[in-house]
Amino acid sequence: MSNAWKPQSAEDIENKIVRIAEKYVPEWKYNADNPDIGTVIAQIFARQTEENNRLMSLMPERYHLEFVNMLDINLHRAQPAASIVVFNMDGSVLPGARLPKGTRLSAESAFTDSGYAVFETDRNIYVTESQVKAMFMTDVERGTISPVFGQFDVPDIIDSDSLVPLTEDEDMTEAAPSETTLFSDIVDEEEVVIIPPFTLFGEKTSIGRSILIIYHDRLFDGVDEPIYLRLEDGEDVAARIKSGEFSFQYMSADGFADFDSVKLGEDGKTFTLLKSAECRKVASGDKKYAVVILKCNGIMTDSLEVSGISLSAGGDSRAPEYVGDGSVEMDAARFTPFTDTLAVFNECYIGHDKCFAKNGARITLDFKLSFRENQIRLTMEQEDAELTVIKRKPKKTLFDNPAQVKVNEVIFEYYNGIGWKKLRLDTEYAGLFETGDNGNVHLSFICPDDWKESESGPYSGRCIRMRVVRADNCYMRPAIHTYPVIENLKCAYSYEGKFAAPSKLERIAGTVKEDITERLGSEKPFTILSGSEYAQDMLYIGLDRKLEEGPISLYFQLADTNNQNGVKFRMEYSTATGFKEMRFTDLTEEFTRSGTVMFLPPADMSERIIEGNRLYWIRLIRSKSQKSEGSDVFLPRIARFCLNAVSVTNVQTDDETDYYIDEVMPNMHFGLGADNVLDAEIWVNEMGTLHKEEMERMIGDRPDRVRAEYDFLGRISAFYVLWDEVDNFEEAESRRSYRIDRMTGQLLFGDGTYTDMPRVLDNVAFRARVRSTDGELGNVGEWEIDGFVGDAPYIDSIGNPIRSHGGSNLETLDHALLRGAGMMNSRGKLVSERDYLRHIMEFSDSIDRARVVVGETIDGTGQPSDISIVLLMRDYADGAFSFHRIAALLKKELLKTCELTVSEDNLHIVEPIFVDISVNVWATVMNMDDSFEVQSDVKSVLNSYLNPTRTDSDDGWNIGVIPKESQLLMRLGVLRSRAIIQRVTMIGHYVDAFGEHELDTRDIEVSPFMVVRNGEHKVFVTNK
Repeated sequence: MSNAWKPQSAEDIENKIVRIAEKYVPEWKYNADNPDIGTVIAQIFARQTEENNRLMSLMPERYHLEFVNMLDINLHRAQPAASIVVFNMDGSVLPGARLPKGTRLSAESAFTDSGYAVFETDRNIYVTESQVKAMFMTDVERGTISPVFGQFDVPDIIDSDSLVPLTEDEDMTEAAPSETTLFSDIVDEEEVVIIPPFTLFGEKTSIGRSILIIYHDRLFDGVDEPIYLRLEDGEDVAARIKSGEFSFQYMSADGFADFDSVKLGEDGKTFTLLKSAECRKVASGDKKYAVVILKCNGIMTDSLEVSGISLSAGGDSRAPEYVGDGSVEMDAARFTPFTDTLAVFNECYIGHDKCFAKNGARITLDFKLSFRENQIRLTMEQEDAELTVIKRKPKKTLFDNPAQVKVNEVIFEYYNGIGWKKLRLDTEYAGLFETGDNGNVHLSFICPDDWKESESGPYSGRCIRMRVVRADNCYMRPAIHTYPVIENLKCAYSYEGKFAAPSKLERIAGTVKEDITERLGSEKPFTILSGSEYAQDMLYIGLDRKLEEGPISLYFQLADTNNQNGVKFRMEYSTATGFKEMRFTDLTEEFTRSGTVMFLPPADMSERIIEGNRLYWIRLIRSKSQKSEGSDVFLPRIARFCLNAVSVTNVQTDDETDYYIDEVMPNMHFGLGADNVLDAEIWVNEMGTLHKEEMERMIGDRPDRVRAEYDFLGRISAFYVLWDEVDNFEEAESRRSYRIDRMTGQLLFGDGTYTDMPRVLDNVAFRARVRSTDGELGNVGEWEIDGFVGDAPYIDSIGNPIRSHGGSNLETLDHALLRGAGMMNSRGKLVSERDYLRHIMEFSDSIDRARVVVGETIDGTGQPSDISIVLLMRDYADGAFSFHRIAALLKKELLKTCELTVSEDNLHIVEPIFVDISVNVWATVMNMDDSFEVQSDVKSVLNSYLNPTRTDSDDGWNIGVIPKESQLLMRLGVLRSRAIIQRVTMIGHYVDAFGEHELDTRDIEVSPFMVVRNGEHKVFVTNK
């Protein structure tokens, strides 16, 4: 064994001085050939230190060993590395495969004797063929339904297939912009499902909506005409519409559009809506409807009721859409309805489809009426033609007086789908055109319900047909025809304060669409707008196959974010009648660390359709909410989620070995045949030292700690008792004790004074099952644990998504000497801050540095009795796995040796608050060709300088210290030969108990829990 004290040469010491000087005083250069005063001092110090080290190294090695033995301390055992392994089935017909605890896995290693590192599973696991097909979360406070993974069909406001084409040539399947949102990761059936990262109960996106959908066949058709919508007992709804929280929209040719004007009437319940475009119709059965929606512009968390919804509309006076005689279109501004030559059955069509579609409305026709005369005489040719037809000569009259022809009777008609039916006006109109009086005419009627569209020349729509029924003397010649002329014809409609119920009423609450038309007839209030139906914060996990066996494992890997709050939860599973609670084992410690949640699947688990997915569902229900402002920052961030994961440890459990002895001697020792021994199960054969009654009593009382072997007559032939390991025999609580010398790998028994020893000579004396580890060699990288030791049928692949961590070798003698010195200094008790720090640093080589903070906690509170231990791990950049692995053990160890006044609740083991320092550097290079190299060198210097852990060239940064800009400029001075640093900025980003912060490092209020970490650096280079 080499000497525990490692001497250093003067050259080694000088080289270390040079490395340290580059960091603290970069402007000074060590020059051994041309020494200045600083170099001379460094050389003198190096030679003096070399001599002191030489004298210390002359101390005999046994003195160091005796020092350790005097304190009666054992070397700290090696610590096994640990990781998580995920298994994938091979796609066989089997639903899964059982993997018992202790299943051996392997990772190739060039540094171990066997060529691979062995890992064993820590728990039983059933690897299932079932896969996650959908995941989503609900948040009752926000009212959100947040998709995590899978496909979710949000119900369309309007079914795209029901939209009426805008033109005859338009495909009926063409839809307005779809309201369907698909949150989907399209995954090939043969690929491994990868769930994207998410914040547990903290996602803000939502696929849920709150919309009221109102249908009517005619009242929404008006363009630039008022639409009246009345909400009975809807004061709350009206207030939120007025505030902008809710809004009205209508279905236009381009999708849903906002109304041009929305005004609330003086009654506080009637809204007047105006729009400048036509509604696109929706077909339902044999009817067509226009659609208006009332939607929440945010996310609702409550519900709103009204006792009724009614509609009305009004139309300003407008010119008709069409005027014609059935074949020729006329000018609607001025036209002769029956031409200038009157005849029975002359017709005039007035078309205004939108106005004449307002069933039940009062429609008015206003126009200016005037009359003109048309004198008709027979020419000679006409007389000859008439004689030819009549075959006789007409009578001669003494006086040639022309006949007077007027429209003696007219009828107004409409088309009811079968034929033309008389339109009943409010006043008698048959002799409207008989008087011959000029003036303004006002006609009105109630629009019939059975008015249908008809064809009239080029026009298709609802029309009024004016038809001449009687016109006396219309065929006599000569004649004077007094024919009407109509000018400025205007059509208008009004419901005269009458309101009608919507034709159809639907609502979307969250992701559920419901027809609520029947509730319009109820006298009771009903809900028109509400949030989702989920009443709790929940995470839903949908599986495509039933879980037949267990334990089933759900793996949650937390992101590398400190100060994450835990989340208490319970679990439920889907059944045919709902959800039932189930028992589970939470190895995440309420989501404060990465780990698995394991459970045995109940037999009555069954499929349910949730959010459009028929799956087997598991849901995690949050039982306690964070109430602090900005609490989302501290909710667990899940970086990875998957099934079929289990923790593994770099442990190799040997087969049980039998040991024999020839004679009973004190202080017997036996080689265990393994390096880095973790522990051993020692079963000592006590046959012959115990009475039969005593053995039978022990079998009944402690069956887990005794074994009995029987001969063919049923008599006990061997009786093994499990013994306990102790650090020293004098303090052993039981005489059935042994020790393990891990430096030599030997098993030690006592001399019989304080503890017993094996005494059976004619049979197996004891049996040993040894567990060992590879120590640091077990710290393998990601996905390197990829094989089985032995066969594993039906398992296609395995891998560790995170590197194995926490593996360490047996404590060295040097470390034990330092620990022993610390024990002597503190007398085995933790009193001062220095005592705590020494004990913490001696506890594990994984700890890079620590700080003790008294009277404060990381959440910004604290009592004078609080002691916070801040640990910076060497592998902090790889996550918090190493921290979580030792935190609980360290706390337990500290509580053993600290003052009695320190309670478990007052001792806090925490990670630092990492401050990510992002540096922007503006530099001027002497030579443009050096620009790329200078950029690389600057980033390299920054990454090295801001690394908080110790390295061979840097000491890192103490916890609670933030570097200053002047220090950074001094460090960048090493590049002054190639670049001039013009300016730097340092921005720090961190998350503490008060939220997320990003500000200049000069403005950061430094906390004793903070430690620096590299952020994103940028270098801007210009040429001199």
